Amino acid sequence: MMKTTGSPDLVERLLHELGPGAVLTGEDVAARSCDPFMHVPPRSTALLRPRSTAEVSSILEQCHRAGQSIVVHGGCTGVAGGALADESELVLSLERMNHIIEIDPLGATMTVEAGVPIEEVQRAAAAHDLFYPVDLGSKGSATVGGTIATNAGGNRVIRWGMTRQNVLGLEVVLADGTILDLQNHFLKNNTGYDLKHLFIGSEGTLGIVCKAVLRLVPLPTTQHVALLSLGSFADVLELLGRARALQQLSAFEVMWQDYYAIVSQDPTRRIVAPDAAFYVLIEAMGYDEAGDASAFSALLEPALEDGLLIDAVPAGSARQVEDIWRVREGSEMLVREMWPFISFDVSVDIRTADPFVTAVRAALGETFGVYRSVAFGHLGDSNIHIGVHIGPDTRRREREVEQCVYDVLQEFGGALTAEHGIGTAKRDFLPQHVSPAALRTMRQVRQALDADRLINGNVLF
Repeated sequence: MMKTTGSPDLVERLLHELGPGAVLTGEDVAARSCDPFMHVPPRSTALLRPRSTAEVSSILEQCHRAGQSIVVHGGCTGVAGGALADESELVLSLERMNHIIEIDPLGATMTVEAGVPIEEVQRAAAAHDLFYPVDLGSKGSATVGGTIATNAGGNRVIRWGMTRQNVLGLEVVLADGTILDLQNHFLKNNTGYDLKHLFIGSEGTLGIVCKAVLRLVPLPTTQHVALLSLGSFADVLELLGRARALQQLSAFEVMWQDYYAIVSQDPTRRIVAPDAAFYVLIEAMGYDEAGDASAFSALLEPALEDGLLIDAVPAGSARQVEDIWRVREGSEMLVREMWPFISFDVSVDIRTADPFVTAVRAALGETFGVYRSVAFGHLGDSNIHIGVHIGPDTRRREREVEQCVYDVLQEFGGALTAEHGIGTAKRDFLPQHVSPAALRTMRQVRQALDADRLINGNVLF
């Protein structure tokens, strides 16, 4: 794809068409960031802020005619570089398309524009005793559209699945401006290809999601959370096996000792002693106060008696629930103590998660000598996050660090990304982790919907 600097004439036409506040330039663009951890401004000449699907369609139709590339911005909470934009590209932000259109309590659906933050969706659902279960540490900023584009997972996948399982319908604008109405509201609809699944997880490369019909569930009335310390990975696996029999199980988060050692430097997060090998945050959500409390105790008490647990601290209040979850969501502590670092988001066979982490550490030590790393993640659904720091030149040697970790991942037969997507950061590694036939098919789909690669052209491959 040949790129040229964003067309001044096109920007001027869009400014006239979209009105005040819809087109930002200069310092208004430079003040923004494409990265949640550090300031990486778009290098674009303009940032477009449409207010409706019709305006998105008009923008894409004009960009298509002009051969103008677009990078789509949601909440810019992604860590795979999917929001990066250079001087040849215009940024299209969906931040002003942030309305909740309809809530159907009986059908348990919510229709929203793509720019609505996840936390706002959850609050609106709760007002109707309903629950949107996709839950992320960045839910205050992450948007519906962005989480759909990346098929985000988060904390409660073990119970309710990824974003894909919680979306019934979409409204999408294709690269040429065509509006594709896929706003299904039914749980059962087998009328031809279910095209929405093309766009969920496509990272904005096939079209721009403008509206979504979300699937809701009844709002849980009970929440039981505990932080546990364990002495071995075998004990973690045994506990997970027992926990899966708990029908209320909603989260099973595991933290290796290196992660907890950093986070527990904050006294409010030092829930248990920081000298165990592993820590587990376990959560159960349900609808029966007495029954759910009994079931949770029936899991923890025998585990303590059998010696699976070193310590167990159940939350006794809503505030303590928040305190325990803050242990798991301690990214700002990692930034403070380890920056700069390279973050990894992979999936491996649950049974080999600890051997994988051990092998990564060994490879890092052999390759770089001195290093720091942390490991944690959604073990119940195979997802492990690793952070790596090799010194002040960590960012400069990012590719070497990635190659080191991904070589080990390939040996273990793991997945290159679990929930954050490929973006621009992992695209060079994609051919090593999918078959040639699969990659060829992906390219054919993209060619069919955006032959000129005008939307998120540098993302994926």
